[in-house]
Amino acid sequence: MWLLLLFVSSTLGLHTKEPPLPESASRNEVPERWIDVKLNHFDASNTETFRMRYYYNGQYSTSTGSNIVIYVGGEWSISPSWVSAGLPYELASYTNSGLFYTEHRYYGLTRPSSDTSIQNLRFLNVDQALGDLAEFIEHVKSEQFEGGRFRNASVALMGCSYAGTMATWMRLAYPHLIDVVLSDSGPLHAKEDFPEYLEVITEALRSQGSEACLNSISDAMTRLRDLLYTNEGAAQASSMFKTCAPLQANATLDLSTFFWYGITENFARLVQYAMPGDITKACDVITDRSQPDPVQRLANWITNVTGSCIEPRYTVVVTNHRNTSYDSPDATMRLWTYQTCVEYGWYQTTTSSRQPFLTTVPLEYFHQMCKDFFSNDIDEELLRSGIQRTNLFFGGLKRPDYVVSVAGGIDPWSPMGPNMTHSTPLSPVYVVSNSSHCRAVGPIASSESDEIRNVKFQVLNYMSYHMTGIPIMDASAHVALLTPILLFAALVLSITM
Repeated sequence: MWLLLLFVSSTLGLHTKEPPLPESASRNEVPERWIDVKLNHFDASNTETFRMRYYYNGQYSTSTGSNIVIYVGGEWSISPSWVSAGLPYELASYTNSGLFYTEHRYYGLTRPSSDTSIQNLRFLNVDQALGDLAEFIEHVKSEQFEGGRFRNASVALMGCSYAGTMATWMRLAYPHLIDVVLSDSGPLHAKEDFPEYLEVITEALRSQGSEACLNSISDAMTRLRDLLYTNEGAAQASSMFKTCAPLQANATLDLSTFFWYGITENFARLVQYAMPGDITKACDVITDRSQPDPVQRLANWITNVTGSCIEPRYTVVVTNHRNTSYDSPDATMRLWTYQTCVEYGWYQTTTSSRQPFLTTVPLEYFHQMCKDFFSNDIDEELLRSGIQRTNLFFGGLKRPDYVVSVAGGIDPWSPMGPNMTHSTPLSPVYVVSNSSHCRAVGPIASSESDEIRNVKFQVLNYMSYHMTGIPIMDASAHVALLTPILLFAALVLSITM
């Protein structure tokens, strides 16, 4: 999930920044809450705890018979917005549920240690994070939380990106605690080399942009590579792309850093978070024939969307990510990089021939980054062992029952998640054409197409049915809110359930 690493400055990470709600979403202030959870869930002799942050909105819960909806936080800092708007909020309203939003250990203000030094990161892994959720659910269902209001509650988890992965794996690891799950764009299959990421980006540029756009990018990359063989050409490229320091000809790690941070991550961010028309607009600049030089056209688009200088110096990137303070600008990237180095891989290399970016970012670049960010002990052997363990423990693309998954047709992460061939009656999969990453968890009203709007309703109907035994179409208090198309979809679903 180099994708996660780079959301603020790239896409190694899935979502290092909290998924945004539309501007029209409610911003009601909800006070933050805290719960003490175990530092190590797998050692009974270790009694250390830390404070885990969460938000809670109980406006739809009742004194008896209330259910629980948890919007799972991933590799970002949580905010109260998601307990006052979004699909989890809408599910809570339909099912008389208390709505909770939990923060992942080490991210945001949930800090189990004094810093993120390598010795303190040994408890940063998905197993411990799932243990936090299990302990949290048991607390909410106990007599200590609001007098036992949720003691007999059904529990639904909803998550997008890595949080969707976690939600799926909670159903697998703790089936006695979880009744139903939505995973929106959650990757499930850990993989060291992930060239498919750029292949999906290529197809998105072709389908929503043009073949001419891809050809222009390919021409620009070929010419740019040739420029970087000489000091004069490197200086020219530095000027075009407004780098923070001069590019040096034939400096292998620096050039991979430039291509990764400066070029491919901008296309990753464009496609992964594309709204209708975004890719077309980008291609308009990249193919603008008023500028005859394809490199300059590419630079014009990148410098405009970046808004700041591009850092090409590998040593600077390493120094920034060695900072062990939770408050450092690159703290989230450091944390997510660690998880990719020991559990997942997902390195978005240019090793495929089916993409226009040449072979500029090899797998070895990420191997070196893991060692330089953390320790020489965080090497390829540990990475491969961690990936094997992740897939063995959680089953890769084999999902448990009562998990509904949504994937975007142009989501670069989709090759690592379930598709229609994995869909079953108990665990359906919906693929939304022309949609990208994490589009299903937003409010129904913000849907950018009838297709995603319909999928959101089907998700709500499925989850409501498996929480309460009643599809949403039978919840008369809400029927007036549904369009005729959605009512018809609900009727079809109720017949098939």
